[in-house]
Amino acid sequence: MSSKYYSLLIILLFFLNIENSFNKNLQKSIKLIHADFIQKEDHDDTVFLIGHVHIKHKKYQLFCDKAIYKKKNKFYGYGNVQLKSEKNKIFSQKIEFSENMNNLKASGKVILVQKNIKLTANIINYNFRKKFFQAIQNVVLLLDELKLYTNILEYDLNFNKIFYKRGSTLFYKDYNIYSKEGSYFPLKKKVKLKYEVKLISKNYTVYSNSIEYLFSIDKIKFYSPTIVINNNKIENFFYAKSGYFFIKKNIFLSKEYCSLHYNDKIIKGKYLFFDYNKKSGFIKNIFFEDKKKGYFFIGDNGNFDLYSGLIFLKKNIVFIKIKPKEDSFFIYSDKIKINLKNESILSIQFFPVIGFFLNEELQIKSDSLIYEPSNKSIQFNGNPIFWIKNQQITGDSIFIHFKNDFFLDYLKIMKNAFYIKKINSKEFNQIKGEIMIGLFDKKNVLKKILIKGNAKSIIFHYNNSSLYNKKKIINKSSCGIIYANLEKGKKIKKIFFLEKSNSELFLLSNSIFEKNLFLPQFSWKEKEKSKNKKYLIYEKIKKYRKESLEEKKEIEKLIKKNNMYE
Repeated sequence: MSSKYYSLLIILLFFLNIENSFNKNLQKSIKLIHADFIQKEDHDDTVFLIGHVHIKHKKYQLFCDKAIYKKKNKFYGYGNVQLKSEKNKIFSQKIEFSENMNNLKASGKVILVQKNIKLTANIINYNFRKKFFQAIQNVVLLLDELKLYTNILEYDLNFNKIFYKRGSTLFYKDYNIYSKEGSYFPLKKKVKLKYEVKLISKNYTVYSNSIEYLFSIDKIKFYSPTIVINNNKIENFFYAKSGYFFIKKNIFLSKEYCSLHYNDKIIKGKYLFFDYNKKSGFIKNIFFEDKKKGYFFIGDNGNFDLYSGLIFLKKNIVFIKIKPKEDSFFIYSDKIKINLKNESILSIQFFPVIGFFLNEELQIKSDSLIYEPSNKSIQFNGNPIFWIKNQQITGDSIFIHFKNDFFLDYLKIMKNAFYIKKINSKEFNQIKGEIMIGLFDKKNVLKKILIKGNAKSIIFHYNNSSLYNKKKIINKSSCGIIYANLEKGKKIKKIFFLEKSNSELFLLSNSIFEKNLFLPQFSWKEKEKSKNKKYLIYEKIKKYRKESLEEKKEIEKLIKKNNMYE
């Protein structure tokens, strides 16, 4: 394609030789081959050539119906004008040379032809001294797969630059491109388009105010905010403040703020690689949102495969579920795997769970977590620890089930269930067994617990009787099932021991302090609690929403303005 643009340059350069054809020192080299009638007016040295005029100079030949030559090297040709060489042809209705033959003007349905290149316009001007070419009105440039329509096309031969400033339509392969201004660099095989740029293809539409198109490698570079919209589903689009689009490979690349909108999912970041064909990519400083569900994911980087429905996020990950009233829960992790199916989140896995926060009082940590939104359930595996105020629950696996996104229904611990209620730094109510089920009230307060399978307990009672000197009594029990009611989630109100119950009472004293205060495998892990950095996260969300609003306004402005001009 570059050679064809270069050929266009050769076409335009041949105008330079015409200047010499009418130079005073070279007038003798101009040969009049034919004219039906010749007339000369002596008073102003004007020569008229009429009828089948044929003039030759070196390898160039001029044909027209009528020609006039005046003083100061002014020449005019009229009617069926043809200016030819072995490789180049110009057809017009009128041609004229002026200002000591420095300017050429062809007008009236002008056609310039050279091999595979064809340029048509109402008027063509050329300044030999400045080496500046101009085509005016109804300009059409055909060059292999490229077709350009505009009203004024200019060519600066000194800089090998073709440009226009009155709007154009450019057709290339299966792309239609509209813009107000453009610059073509033939030798560099590229075009720069500015202001109200709109590129339309079979699969997508691009809106921008400044792009550069490298034809040789089919690469588009964005210099200003740009949106690429899927024609089959306009809700799916790519937005970037700057970046690259490799057309043949359908690959997007941006190193600045950018976003990918796909089936009500939004992926934002400051570095994005996206393969449109494979629907997969990589992004840094990720901010992922599921608009329908109100989910947010924040992290350092991530990989995503929208075709298979898998998204992997890494480093400093935060998952947030937010309701319109700003109710929310937070999950902090190092790695997250999101499984999408049928445009919805099927499951989310966390490795590990550094902290799960439902409110200021409820916190969980574990080695891993599986969240299934459709089932309203979360499974914690690998040393899970559940804290509610001054209560701690552990086991091999913990399942929690929601009534809705923010209110707990019940929890279930499978194997090695252990419930601990802290009284003070030395005293703890304890219940353990194989399986535990806990029920919550409407305010996420644990109100009842049921422990089954080799259940054991140590419960502290305060006795007012003078018989025991008003000291605390320890109830140490074992049975098949333990059922306890909790008063506002703070203390055990009632406790029932069922199936082969065996209980012992001990008066709290120094002699039995170490021996009878703790069940086997007791471990109070309050120091492992992490802090909820929700206020920092809310600041990030606030910034994200501000950027999203600015993006929305920019997109609306781009589409509205660029659709007005075609």
